[in-house]
Amino acid sequence: MEDCEEYLISYANFKSGIFKFQNSFLNETQLKNFYKKPYLGVPVCLPSNIKYFDYTNAKYFKIDKKTFSKFIFSTSNLNYIGNKKYFRYGDIFASNVKLKKKYNKKVNFYLTNIKLSKQIIKAYKKKFKNICAMQIRNVPHFGHEAVFKHLINNFDLLVLNPIFGIKKKNDFTDNLISKALRFMQKKYKKIKFLPIYTNFHYAGPREAFHHMSIREKLGFKNFYIGRDHAGAENLYSPSEASKKVKKFKKKFIIRSFTSLGGYYCNYCEKYLIKGSCNHSKLINISGTDLRACLKSNKTYIHADRELQRIVSKFYD
Repeated sequence: MEDCEEYLISYANFKSGIFKFQNSFLNETQLKNFYKKPYLGVPVCLPSNIKYFDYTNAKYFKIDKKTFSKFIFSTSNLNYIGNKKYFRYGDIFASNVKLKKKYNKKVNFYLTNIKLSKQIIKAYKKKFKNICAMQIRNVPHFGHEAVFKHLINNFDLLVLNPIFGIKKKNDFTDNLISKALRFMQKKYKKIKFLPIYTNFHYAGPREAFHHMSIREKLGFKNFYIGRDHAGAENLYSPSEASKKVKKFKKKFIIRSFTSLGGYYCNYCEKYLIKGSCNHSKLINISGTDLRACLKSNKTYIHADRELQRIVSKFYD
């Protein structure tokens, strides 16, 4: 998949109607509106000269990187991965473009994925009364599984709904995530795996709103907001996204659900949600350590051994 295919995926997302607050690449005025209203989520704009589009009637505008970073990523660090990804093709963007006809087949692949996902979710809703969707971008360790069990106890079905598409260097590949989450689907009767093609922006709280809007339009009624949701490089505090979402909950039909995350308690001798026991010395479980073990072909003590055996074959 080419790096610039991100914009083809976004175009398909617009056409399928899974963005609650925009239906085409934004113009300059619309972008400024996103600055003012955090709940609108991540503004999706189109850089100039992306090969999939006809720019004959395009209206160009320049995005000030410092302003954008302040409002969207809440940082002045222009080297933050979110900024580098967003401006990797420059700071000139365009609206009022058309898709080149020769790329209709590629777009139809993504449209079909989203259409099937909606149908599957609709079928789930006929069988299960209370369903919760969860975004996940990592191979699950026992901390994640503690969250899974917590959600299963509160809902009839948990749908692991990861984003497939263009990601940053060192993110787990779509294929590897598929192997890992299909394993979880077999391990837990009340878990289903259902990926969706859209894009990652590493925008923390802003992206939590973006993810909520996507799941709402897909047909979900509940969505889990995780610790440091969609953040990177330790930019955001662990609970920042859930707090922001709570503040603007009336802007959405879908309900957010959160927790303090999964840990290991030495006293209880089990993995659990922080706050579910009275003990204070909890062991934080590191996804970075799991990744390092997979890379070096070692076994991480805080993750399922069989899962690690399976995914290590596909780890790059």
